[in-house]
Amino acid sequence: MNRKIIFILLLSFLLNSSFSNAIEIKHVAPREGSTLDQYALDLLKFLVEKSGAQAEFKIFNKFGAQTRREMLLQDGHYDIDWLGASKEIEGRATPIRFPIFRGLLGHRVFITNKETSKTLKRGMPFDELKNYKLIQGQGWGDVAILKDGGFSKVRTIANFENIFNMIDLARVDLFPRAIIEPYGELRSRCNLDNKYVCTDKNMRIDEKLLLIYKLPMLYFVSPERQDIIKLLNTAFEEHYNDYLTFFNNHPLIKDALSKLKGRSIYHIKENSSLSEETNMIADKYWLNLKM
Repeated sequence: MNRKIIFILLLSFLLNSSFSNAIEIKHVAPREGSTLDQYALDLLKFLVEKSGAQAEFKIFNKFGAQTRREMLLQDGHYDIDWLGASKEIEGRATPIRFPIFRGLLGHRVFITNKETSKTLKRGMPFDELKNYKLIQGQGWGDVAILKDGGFSKVRTIANFENIFNMIDLARVDLFPRAIIEPYGELRSRCNLDNKYVCTDKNMRIDEKLLLIYKLPMLYFVSPERQDIIKLLNTAFEEHYNDYLTFFNNHPLIKDALSKLKGRSIYHIKENSSLSEETNMIADKYWLNLKM
């Protein structure tokens, strides 16, 4: 047997051995145009690498509304998701209590339409803003926050794509999105110009207003996967400075922070949907923005 064949056989053995020792991680499928989802997946892979583990990542895409996703996660149909925290979700899956966006998930701007955009003004009274018709996904933790904060006209639907259709058709006024979300979402659904207006559809991103509330996005892991729970908690604890470097240098974060400037700011101060444990996440894990 010549040396070339021996080398190939040895390499094949090493690769197969490495593959067999890798843990399987079945994660939720990223949504179309979602830079948030891509960031969460990139960070997940970064943390696994920092832990020294080897993993085989698989996509799980058989889900509907968020409530159904949570039930599927609870029952072990897939292993990990990234969601805005609430008591209900924490009752179904295990939270990894390190906010992966350091609180930016609760910094909300609005996807709107051309008709509504004309009526939005910097400095407008908060009570006036609360009269607009909002739309959210079914089962999202934001729904309770918005209603508790005085927004009485909040409509929910299960199909994520239909939310954009409702805005485009002007059947609702505002779709609150985290500052890290709407630009990629609209760019993948319309011709978005440099003023963040769709030139071929009736949608745009408002640049005047910012709504802030406390909402951490956490990784949630199926209770069936205690190995992943331990891996991620250890990775965050032992490599948090590496995570901060990842966060501070990520293009999505840099771009999002630049888009917060020059807006009128409104606060919803209470989020009663958070569990006591999540509400007590230490200040050092939150981004301290002086706004």
